Amino acid sequence: MGVTPSASGYVMSLCGYIFCIFFGALAATILIWIWRGKITLDALINEANGQASMSRFQLLIFTFVIAVSFFELVEKRTDGVLPDIPQGVLTLLGISASTYAVGKGISYSQPNLLGPQPPAAGGPQPPVPPQARPPAPAAPGAVD
Repeated sequence: MGVTPSASGYVMSLCGYIFCIFFGALAATILIWIWRGKITLDALINEANGQASMSRFQLLIFTFVIAVSFFELVEKRTDGVLPDIPQGVLTLLGISASTYAVGKGISYSQPNLLGPQPPAAGGPQPPVPPQARPPAPAAPGAVD
């Protein structure tokens, strides 16, 4: 005697398929936009001053490693139960995230490091845009 799936089983399967199709289309759209240049990844691991950030890079790589590992564990399960995540992995992920947060706090607490550094004294000066120039003085006897 075979087991016949109930109506709720069909609904759950349909919801799962819709969920997968939606997120697959969303991921494909994001990848296409990255490929065409609508989404740029130039500053993905850069600090506010344009220099590379080791803490951002570490958090990015470690998060991807944990996510891919968890995905593989979920994929290999046949009983439909999510696998347990060891406390050590969560602790390491938290340490990585807090390292990033502390690094960001340090970089934003030093305003001289936020923007591009000014050229050295005596070196070539960048041009001043016209809207930043002070207005020319009015001619003597001119009426406002």
